[in-house]
Formats: sequence, C-alpha cells, structure tokens
Amino acid sequence: MITARKSAWFQRLFALYNRNLMARRFEGLRARGLAQLKERRGDAPLVLYCNHSSWWDGLVAFHVSQVCAFDSYAMMEEKHLREYSFHRRLGAFSVVREILARRFAASLTPPSCCAARSCIMDFPQGQTAPNDVRPLQFFTGVARIVQSVGVVDAAPLALRYEFLDDFRPAAFLRVGSPERIIVDRNFQPKLLTLAFAEKLTQTLDALRGDILARDFAAYEELLASRRRKRKTRGNN
Repeated sequence: MITARKSAWFQRLFALYNRNLMARRFEGLRARGLAQLKERRGDAPLVLYCNHSSWWDGLVAFHVSQVCAFDSYAMMEEKHLREYSFHRRLGAFSVVREILARRFAASLTPPSCCAARSCIMDFPQGQTAPNDVRPLQFFTGVARIVQSVGVVDAAPLALRYEFLDDFRPAAFLRVGSPERIIVDRNFQPKLLTLAFAEKLTQTLDALRGDILARDFAAYEELLASRRRKRKTRGNN
C-alpha cells in the first residue's frame, strides 16, 4: 500500500492551477445538490462514489472538495499512483483492485474525522467507460472502505460533459442524497456495491435528463469560462 502524504501548500497551489486549467478548457462547470453535502451533520466521514467517463473526473472531483472545504482523500490503483506520485500530496492512497487500505480507512473513524470534514472519493468502475453504458460495473472497494470505517455518510456524484453553445464542452455534476450507513453483523459488501451502482445510475440518468431539457435552474455555477465572464461584464 502507498499512503497519502498531504501537503497543505501543494494543495493550495494545485487548487489554483486546477481552477485556471478548467476555466480555459471548459465552457463552465455547473453543479446541483452540493448544499446537502455542505449542510450534513459532519459527525461521520463522507464517501462520494463517482462515475468515471473522462480523464477530467478526478480534477472536477478535486475542485468539488475545495468548494465544499473537505479534507479529501481518493483511492488510486497502485501502479497509477507510482507513476503520478504527486497525487499523494493531494490525498491519494493506493489500492490494488480489491485489496483495501484498511489501516488508512480505519484512521478516519470518528471522532477524529469530525473537525477535518474527511471525505473519501472513489471511482468504483476502476476504469473509464462511456457515460451511458448500462449496467454500471462496480468493484467492491468502496463498500470495503465503508465496512472498515463502520459509520459513514455516502452519496453518488454523477459527472457529465456536453458540447452546448460553445466550442468547449460544459461540465456538469449532480449529487444524490447522502445516506447514513452503519455497518452491523449483517453487512454484505456485494449488496452495498449493487445498491451504490443503482443509485449512481439513477443520479446519472437524472443529470442526463436535466441536460436534454436544458433545465439548469437548480444548478449553481462553480466555474465560468473567461470568455463567458467577459460577455457577462459587457452586458452590465
């Protein structure tokens, strides 16, 4: 296992770089449902399980963690983390498919996680796949993390990228309702994995419906491209 070695200064520097990078490459970033993450009780770690359709997913998820002021961590395959070791400074730790970093997960149990607002982000598909592939195929890693911690809030995070009115794609995300999960003697990781896949599928389908209908009233703008900002200032 490769452990995370978070660096506050590196994280601040990378957050600035990441924000500027996305502002150049995307027409904008819109989000729905973040308020329910910010307003949760915060007495247990948060687990966000996300779909993985693009190279950008991890960077968008990192930006979300900054917006919500989470102390975020992410699971990465060990071979990828060895190749891109700087991710350790952002909170990445390694897994070898189904071999979980149990010692790390156990260190996030309450009460130590409460003040730090710890959040584990995971992409249970394990590899990129087109957004509309069904059914979603998940590895059980995220369920094993839940089992190790014992008590978590878990929520699906759906990500999608679409070309709308600009030569650059627009990025969208929608968060499903968090649920409290308490592990007991009847806990079955495979059943929880299937439940997570179903909930993320529902959230992805709802996000797709919003985009097809161009119904963005409930979305907040996390990031606007420089071009659109200039247009907005010019209309004032």
